[in-house]
Amino acid sequence: MKLADIDRNTEPTFFRCMHDERPENPEVISLRRSWYARFKDKGLRTKVLLREDGRVVGLTQYLPVEHSPLTGRDLFVILCIAVHGYEHLVGNQQGKGYGRFMLDCIEQDARAAGAKGIAARADQLPDYPQWSSAPFFEHMGYSRVETRGPLVLMWKKFKRSARPPAMPVLVPLPLPDPEKVKVTVFTTGWCSVDCANCLSARSAVAGLENVDYQEIDTSDRANLLSHGIDDAVLLNNAPFREYGNPWKSEDLRAAILGHI
Repeated sequence: MKLADIDRNTEPTFFRCMHDERPENPEVISLRRSWYARFKDKGLRTKVLLREDGRVVGLTQYLPVEHSPLTGRDLFVILCIAVHGYEHLVGNQQGKGYGRFMLDCIEQDARAAGAKGIAARADQLPDYPQWSSAPFFEHMGYSRVETRGPLVLMWKKFKRSARPPAMPVLVPLPLPDPEKVKVTVFTTGWCSVDCANCLSARSAVAGLENVDYQEIDTSDRANLLSHGIDDAVLLNNAPFREYGNPWKSEDLRAAILGHI
């Protein structure tokens, strides 16, 4: 097996997060590609794990901390690492050591680039334990630094002088206008779920009056640091749904109408 940079043959699978069985959503893919174009020359690594037969069985993306949703120095940050876990297409490939192999490759690459340590945006999803990545990273020697909802920041130092990363400081949002329903979307573009939620929120508010809708591009680091949030959909300043619980535009629209 081989962890390889994406190319024209593997890009479609990478940008669809290995969901080749689903109809392509051009808008989601466009947002993902825009983010990739913005960061590919800033140290971003976008890779797929190829089995001996050339099939994609895993993927990962990671980059220097100064271009990531975290704060810190001399670190690399793993945004995501995934092994195909479904029975369709290539089948369930988890439990075969592929995750360990990818993480070893990532760490070797980060060390070679001069990083003093590596961080990971992991998650702990009570409703979806099979998709929770925090236990995997703990098993691989990573320590928990900070938890915010289902998001778990983890890291592993390579050198004694390394300092742990941190999540950006949360900055309180202005109070909603009592005459309107406030919908705020923070979107980065690196995650297909985040992209899909952003598009669903746009659709949910379309044509509605008395809605204060704001969309904040947190791939712009100034926006990220001024709010302390990288991706979220907030309804009157509260999370609409926690990460890991899928929803559709109709769900958000119904919630908005319930507040009007």
